Amino acid sequence: MDKLVFEVESRRRIFEAVCKFPGTHLRELSRTVNLKLNLVEYHLHYLEKRELVYSVLDGSFKRYFPKDELGTAEKRDTVSAPDKPIIGLLRQQVPFRIVILLAKSGVLAHGDLAESLHKSPSTVSHHLEKLIDAGMVIKSSDERGYRLSDPARIERLLVSFTPQPLSLADGFQEIWESLYI
Repeated sequence: MDKLVFEVESRRRIFEAVCKFPGTHLRELSRTVNLKLNLVEYHLHYLEKRELVYSVLDGSFKRYFPKDELGTAEKRDTVSAPDKPIIGLLRQQVPFRIVILLAKSGVLAHGDLAESLHKSPSTVSHHLEKLIDAGMVIKSSDERGYRLSDPARIERLLVSFTPQPLSLADGFQEIWESLYI
C-alpha cells in the first residue's frame, strides 16, 4: 500500500474511525473526528479511490465500511454482507433503542415501546416497519407485540457493535446498562 495514504493525519483519523465504527455515515464521521464535512468527504473519496473503504447506500445515507487489503491477512471489514443493513439500522437512534428494548424484554406491545421511547406511536410504527423490512423484528405469534426475529444474531451484533461517541444521548446509556442488571 502507498505509504503516503496515511501521512495526512486527518485522513488516517478518518480511516481509523471507519474501522472502529463500520457503517457510519458522513455526518457521524465528521462529528466523530471533529473535522469539517467537506474535508471528511474529500478524504473518504480519496480512500474509496484507493479501495481502502467502500460505501453502501442506505436510503439517503452513504454508510462507510473498511475494505480488506488484497493479498494481506489483515481483516478490517468485520461486518458480513447480510449484517451491513442491520448495522446501518443500529446506527440510527430510534431503531437501536427499539432493538435494545426488545433484546431486554423479549416481547413488547407497540404502546409499551412508544411509552418507553417517549416517541409518538406513528414514529414507533415507522421505525418498526424498517426493522421488520430488514428482518430484525417480527410480530409475536399472538400478534400482541413485537420481538427480535433472531435474538442470538442480533445480540451477537450488539456485543460487537461500537456506538458513535455522540450517539450516547437520549437515554442510550441507561438502556444499555440496564441489559447487564
